[in-house]
Amino acid sequence: MSLVYCRRCCQRANRHGCHWKRTYSAAVLDPYRKAAERFLKAHPNDIWVLAALHALECLMADSGPVERIVDVNELLDPPAKARAALARLRRAGIAPRRLLVNYLAVCAAIAEDPVSPGSEAAEYRHVQAAKAVFRLASGSHVVYGPGSRYDRYPRSAGLALRHLGLMLEEACEHVREAHLLAVLDLKSALALSTQGGHDAATA
Repeated sequence: MSLVYCRRCCQRANRHGCHWKRTYSAAVLDPYRKAAERFLKAHPNDIWVLAALHALECLMADSGPVERIVDVNELLDPPAKARAALARLRRAGIAPRRLLVNYLAVCAAIAEDPVSPGSEAAEYRHVQAAKAVFRLASGSHVVYGPGSRYDRYPRSAGLALRHLGLMLEEACEHVREAHLLAVLDLKSALALSTQGGHDAATA
């Protein structure tokens, strides 16, 4: 309940991390992911990058057993749900580097977004980073036979996203503070290069 926002706005904030902004699509984040990936490849021995990757690896290693999705949705508290998401990533073989790439992509997208989350910037960043990571290991998928399949997904909303996003930020914030501008410059350079190649092909 809120004295300021309507029910729909509160539901949007619960799911997306902001009362007026929605989740970034994969298409929006893709150019920033490419720039972040290019940056990490060019700076493999950067102290902040190495520290972030080590912290993310420890988070995944210490996340506990992989829980059933029905238990995640119905029984676990928000911090446990966040750890369960990391356990699913570990089971899926997702490298810590991909978590860092997604975190930097979200931060870069927010930095260039003309619509600001305003006072909700930190919460929006946490939720968006968590949702980007959620997509890397969706849920439980069981095939019993031809035409018989069971799919169950964790709920991508609520306090669990805030906890997971905060865990990601604590691991990666120094990379953001030190190198976000470089990632943005690289994204602009890649966009200009792509545009130049397209113009040359159509000339």
